[in-house]
Amino acid sequence: MTALSVLTPGVAHWRAGKRRTALVLATTSFVVWGAVALAIAAAGRTELVALAVQPAVLMIVLVGALLVAPAWMWLVVSSYRAVRPADPRSRSRLAQLGVLGLCAAVALPPAAIANLAYSQYDLVTSVFRDNSAAPAPSAAVPPADREQGQPLPGERRLNILLLGSDAGPGRTEARTDTMVLASIDQETGRTVLFGLPRNLEYAPMPSGPAQDAYPGGFSDLLNAVYREGAATHPEFGEGAADPGAELLKGTVSQILDLPVHNYAMVNMDGFHHMVDALGGLDLNVAARIPMGDTGGFFEPGEQQLDGAHALWYARSRTGGSDYDRMARQRCMIGALADQADPMTVLRHYDQVADVAKDNVSTDIPSGMLQDLTGLAEKINPHASVQFTPPLIQPGAPDYNLIRATAHDTIQQSEAEQEEESGQSGSGQSQESELRTC
Repeated sequence: MTALSVLTPGVAHWRAGKRRTALVLATTSFVVWGAVALAIAAAGRTELVALAVQPAVLMIVLVGALLVAPAWMWLVVSSYRAVRPADPRSRSRLAQLGVLGLCAAVALPPAAIANLAYSQYDLVTSVFRDNSAAPAPSAAVPPADREQGQPLPGERRLNILLLGSDAGPGRTEARTDTMVLASIDQETGRTVLFGLPRNLEYAPMPSGPAQDAYPGGFSDLLNAVYREGAATHPEFGEGAADPGAELLKGTVSQILDLPVHNYAMVNMDGFHHMVDALGGLDLNVAARIPMGDTGGFFEPGEQQLDGAHALWYARSRTGGSDYDRMARQRCMIGALADQADPMTVLRHYDQVADVAKDNVSTDIPSGMLQDLTGLAEKINPHASVQFTPPLIQPGAPDYNLIRATAHDTIQQSEAEQEEESGQSGSGQSQESELRTC
């Protein structure tokens, strides 16, 4: 009867003749769990994900779970006390041990939920800025006309600069070896990716002190712009929390002639830990690749790489070019995303959150997250342009050609979207095979 009361509160008290207590327990349980079930059923997946990035909601879940655990344990003990033999000599020691086991068992689910809520709260509040930093909605868009899932009201496209830095053990100054601008149509999710090579030269600097210092373009490679703003000339970053990222955003905006609204950066050492947190990375190795100068090789075929070997594979330039490495890194990030299904992430969430908190930085404000999760549901990579040879010669780049290519690619993507607007489900696909990198 005590065990049955865990799922049907009040049954033990009813058996013991305590009808009023039984009715109170049963009614309270029905109302609480019914409300939870209705809320989950009424909210779709997108709404639930949006709630999961709101610190206030996460704190409510955390406190609620911490209250449910002792309440559930009290229910077990109370139920046992209601139906146990009145004579202490008739009570079974085994039954008492069973009650203790039930108390532990019912405490585990709310404890796990509280732990997940805390990990998520810690991640959101550590990585993303305060809500007050959210971009102001465009005055041209009335509040009633702003659609959920559009993080940047009043604009058709949201442009986010995705950066991969080489920060890690033994590296004193970070360089951004991976730079990709994701230009996302906020209505459809159709995304165009622009990849910039690390060795692009004479990059035009944003107006202000940076352009005054380098009127003819940056004197070093593009991957050194971040270091220039972060360490050498933080004043170029216009007082931003991360002046290096702010300077690089401005530089990429000048290169492509596109606004850069936000950035997100992960260091490659973080990629290493993320692979381990998710239990390894499965992919098809396209060709035999040296493992640096260790004498080892990655052999062609299906491989499961741990974090250390995934980092070797992503960074290896031996026997190949920078452009080969760039393509391999993009492919590996895609393979990791393919394998990061919800259940895998949930099973390893503590480790994933810790890695993200320690290795991801961004200026995306927490106030954008709710709408950003809605947009993420629609993301559909449609086109990708890599500004590498033969299109562009990094040592003598034609920036007019780069800008024209960027604008033409976006215009073509938007024109094709308008042609396909009457079709549903276009462009979305699920990959069932391992990626070949």
